[in-house]
Amino acid sequence: MPQVIDLGNDTTRLRGVHMIVGEGLCSNIYVVGREKATIIDAGVGNKLNPVWPQLDSIGVKPGNVNKIALTHAHHDHAMGAFIILEKANPKVYVQTLDTRHIASSLGESLVKVEEGDIIETELWPLEVIWTPGHTEGGMCFYARAQRILFSGDTAFPDGYFGRFDGESGSIEQLIESLRKLAKLRVDVMLSGHGVPVLSGAEDNLKLALRNAELYA
Repeated sequence: MPQVIDLGNDTTRLRGVHMIVGEGLCSNIYVVGREKATIIDAGVGNKLNPVWPQLDSIGVKPGNVNKIALTHAHHDHAMGAFIILEKANPKVYVQTLDTRHIASSLGESLVKVEEGDIIETELWPLEVIWTPGHTEGGMCFYARAQRILFSGDTAFPDGYFGRFDGESGSIEQLIESLRKLAKLRVDVMLSGHGVPVLSGAEDNLKLALRNAELYA
């Protein structure tokens, strides 16, 4: 079963944030808060990644799930939302350009968001940063005052970056997105796959930009 990590044990900056580590082809799932939890990416939603046992282990019951925010609509990040919706009634936030992949299935739960929108959570507000390149509607979530970035599949640890050869991917857009992220003040980066970057994330983002520019 997927491992659940209390990230507050690693840094007080992440107190109240849990990470559910994806098994196999599944994204990490981040749970922000507990009483009115915001789930950032929901995983693939298969037998290896059932979501609810992990949420239950940190005290998040169906009535506590307030929001789901998807960094993009690829199945390894998004399909777990439907498992959550079987028991809970959260709003699901998706960037407008990615909603065509998932909108009809979410019905009234869907909330379309754009660059600069704010998603309120139990802990701190998250600013929507539109980061196309991996998908046309990819986005990151930025807690500006706390210098925390949920980077989805745009940027990964150690200067890696997301694939750009999918249906709506673009290396040119990905480079521009990484340029945008590299200008932010970021200490902590929580990506869609891989381990958390708990310090020095700005250097990580600048390295990802330099590496991506080699493809241009």
